[in-house]
Amino acid sequence: MGLLNDLQSQVDKIKDEEARKNADLREQEAYYDEHLKPVMIRAHDYFSEIVENLNIVLPEIYPVYSLNPMDRNGVTLKQDNYLFNADNARHPRQIDVLTICNLEKSVEFYVPTKEGASIHSDLLQSYQFPHHRKNKLDKLHEICGATFLLEGPMRAHIRISANPAEKCIYILLRNLENQPVKSYKFSPERVDESLLERLARMLIREESLLVEVKVCDKVREDLKRKVEQEKQQREHDLAEAYAQIESEKLEAENAKLINR
Repeated sequence: MGLLNDLQSQVDKIKDEEARKNADLREQEAYYDEHLKPVMIRAHDYFSEIVENLNIVLPEIYPVYSLNPMDRNGVTLKQDNYLFNADNARHPRQIDVLTICNLEKSVEFYVPTKEGASIHSDLLQSYQFPHHRKNKLDKLHEICGATFLLEGPMRAHIRISANPAEKCIYILLRNLENQPVKSYKFSPERVDESLLERLARMLIREESLLVEVKVCDKVREDLKRKVEQEKQQREHDLAEAYAQIESEKLEAENAKLINR
């Protein structure tokens, strides 16, 4: 009888665990219906109209991204082709708003060091920006730089998702803030009309941050100093790249003269 008792004990544990999980799911569904569903329906109706109207009005929007480290002004893209998608209109749990950002002309540039080329490859991949990279090798066949050709297009993306297990709304932003991917977690009452309005204005580039953070003077000065250091580094890299290009041109011209 010992085996039968052991098996029955295991069965009882499995049933208890299933009952607990089912109770948790029922509690989560009740929370979704009462607190999250109204927020998601409001977001669904709002952004479906926003996208429909944007595709009719076709506003001229030209966001700028730091896709070329050799150009301090950044790379300008043209934004259009808005898309709205939701998993369910009556009981939405995930809403996606997307737009396409295209290059209006090809962009090609050279990054003069192996480390710089690697860092910039990682940056372009984080933006999910299609591009072509051609490495340059030194006399020892080591990478000493790379030429990049930007291809595009790139997507900008808002995702709003309900999470009843955590009793919150998640908002994921891709290529809309000052970093390629940013995720926010909000209680349902915080996702009100003003937040949805701010999200929409981010989509059309009238706002650059979903949540403004107040910083103290010391932090502000540290950020200012960091920006200045990054600017100086970009200028140094740009000067180094131009110097290398000019040196290569001079070597090529000298080689032509010698061959003559």
